[in-house]
Amino acid sequence: MENDSVVSAFKRYFELSKRVGQDLEDIQHLRYQVYCKEFGFEREEDCPGHKEVDEYDTQAWHCLLEHKPSGMAAGCVRVVHVDTHDPIGQLPMERHCVDSFFDSDWRPDRLDRDSICEVSRLAVHGMFRRRNGEAATPIGDIEALKLSPDQIRVFPILAVSLFVAATLLCVHYRKQHAFAMMEPALARILRHTGLEFTQVGEVVHYHGKRAAFYIDSGEAHESIRRSSALSELCGYVESTLLRGPLPQPAVMPAKTAWPRGVVMPATGLPAGRTRIPPPTAPENGYHGLMR
Repeated sequence: MENDSVVSAFKRYFELSKRVGQDLEDIQHLRYQVYCKEFGFEREEDCPGHKEVDEYDTQAWHCLLEHKPSGMAAGCVRVVHVDTHDPIGQLPMERHCVDSFFDSDWRPDRLDRDSICEVSRLAVHGMFRRRNGEAATPIGDIEALKLSPDQIRVFPILAVSLFVAATLLCVHYRKQHAFAMMEPALARILRHTGLEFTQVGEVVHYHGKRAAFYIDSGEAHESIRRSSALSELCGYVESTLLRGPLPQPAVMPAKTAWPRGVVMPATGLPAGRTRIPPPTAPENGYHGLMR
């Protein structure tokens, strides 16, 4: 057990599944636990039934990460779409943070509605973020679940597995342009995994210091498939989340590159590059969550 890969341990103890429609209670209870009880991003009185819900839940594809031995919801993420037939025509970041976008063609409000999506509501339960000996979670000490060291060593890749799942959903549903509001420090962490998010907006205070980021989902998928660190994880997530292989990248919309020589007025740097502050820890530490 101790000598096999972290991904092999992940396969033993965790499973990802796709959720849509009304089958979201586990996810909404988890988000309540993380966003409301643990971090205070939402008020309890706005979460009836101990569920964190918003109007985009029915306009998104959701992914649930489950802990097999206990049946607990360990993590979640969703991909919001704004197709022309959807009731809400703007992504969450367009409604709340549009004034922060750089003056560039590469912002969601200047792209075809059917090609864009937003990765949001990523969260990992505190029980599955803390190591032995650290503070107890809101539902009790980690020892209560009697998690073995073999299980605990998987914790660092749980959030990454949700980003992989979101990438696969984007490709599966042919959403080329994926956006997310995240801390710049988290984007730097993800670059080490091969997920090259590009900052397309200024840092704003939105449940902490966050900025709009962009990634081409087809490129992200290819990068993950080629990654020595993530290819095995990607294959497992793909087989369990979608119950079958994705089409080859050639079926995605034609790849469009950042215009060469274009300068973003907000940064003074060539498009595709941003002036990112020196590496620092995320404002509240990396909690494995994203709005």
